[in-house]
Amino acid sequence: MAIEKKRSFNLLRRFALLSFLSIGLITAVSSFLLSNFLTHNMLQRDAVVTMEFVQTIAQAENTRSYFETDDPGKTKTVFEAFFKQIATMPEVVRANVYNSNGSILWSDDDRFIGHRFSPNPQLETALSGKLAVTSGTSGKSSKPEHVFDQEVPFFAEIYIPIWNIRENKVVGVVEVYKVPLTLFHAIKQGNRLVWLSAGLGGLFLYASLFWIVRRAAQVIRRQQEQLVESETMAAIGEMASAVAHGIRNPLASIRSSAEVALEESPPFRATAEEIIHETDRIEDWIRELLVYSKPPSGNPASIQINGLIQSTLDSLDREIKKRNVKLTQKLDPASPLVHADEGLMRHVLISLIANSLDAMPDGGELTVSSRIEKSDSRVEVVIKDTGCGIPIEQMDKIFKPFYTTKSKGMGVGLSLAKRIIERHGGILRLESEAAVGTTVFMHIPLAR
Repeated sequence: MAIEKKRSFNLLRRFALLSFLSIGLITAVSSFLLSNFLTHNMLQRDAVVTMEFVQTIAQAENTRSYFETDDPGKTKTVFEAFFKQIATMPEVVRANVYNSNGSILWSDDDRFIGHRFSPNPQLETALSGKLAVTSGTSGKSSKPEHVFDQEVPFFAEIYIPIWNIRENKVVGVVEVYKVPLTLFHAIKQGNRLVWLSAGLGGLFLYASLFWIVRRAAQVIRRQQEQLVESETMAAIGEMASAVAHGIRNPLASIRSSAEVALEESPPFRATAEEIIHETDRIEDWIRELLVYSKPPSGNPASIQINGLIQSTLDSLDREIKKRNVKLTQKLDPASPLVHADEGLMRHVLISLIANSLDAMPDGGELTVSSRIEKSDSRVEVVIKDTGCGIPIEQMDKIFKPFYTTKSKGMGVGLSLAKRIIERHGGILRLESEAAVGTTVFMHIPLAR
């Protein structure tokens, strides 16, 4: 039975999705609640002002006795002069007067006089002595009395209790329909501001948290890579020590025997030379493996990078001429000093230049340059060749240990060079194009 490959936990992707949904939901809910709160309070405040005005008139005119009659005709006559003042108030489109039983005693629309509309929770609230207010549109009527002669975009429905102060009871209710366009415009603007500020705040919070988690994910990934690298190096070190101990002595015996055969058996000269060459190659592999398995520590100091480059090129001069490679040097005349270990940096330069020479077996051009990057307080060293280059599909693997494109390599040179440069606080990167060439960029901190 096939075993499914376990998916790795992607912290950034999970956080991006879940935090976006959570912050979006919180933003929407809080905006909705704040909008409702703003709308309710602004309508309530307008209703309180209207109530105080109506109740003041009612007390001044002593209209409480009018609510105790059951004769609609008499009510119409008595209320006409008084409540017409309310019906003609600015923004008022209708006024109804209810008695304590919930029947309409007077209305500016004669069709409603004597009728009783139920259920009407706002009217019941007002009859209990509390101000009641609601809002709506004439196009979406929720009550039978919400019928107007003309279409209105918004209206506020206010139920105002009328008290008999002597007996301390509610004797009736005045219902006022208002179209406060200015108020509704202010409410609309306020709601828009609430949603906009909440949305921008949510986006800012999401972006801030995303940046923090992204940085945390990068740190975790680097720590995981360092942990894997440390475990790998420990395993490689043990393996390299075992290999070196077990193979070097037999290799030395094989090489000695081949050297004897080379001197005493001329017919086997070619075979003996091949044996010596191959044993030397195995010895080089073992030495390279031992060097790679040890952590690159060294003793950093101020060294002149141009001098180090020049001496390294001088030591490889014979190999450069042997391969018919043209050497071009473009070194910074300021002779910058870098903070690095000379032995380790020499190893890096030799490894990278050797790779460039291997990529040009039939000749080519090798360019080595250096320049100061003042903005970053670093020195950039560039090694460029016109060799075979690296295919684009292999570029993401070139710094992995034991991956190589050469038939006679172990694949630890670039990986070790990258480790050394990064341990010095620098950066090593590579650009390449198949059949065009490869360019290696080293950015090394300047000495202070």
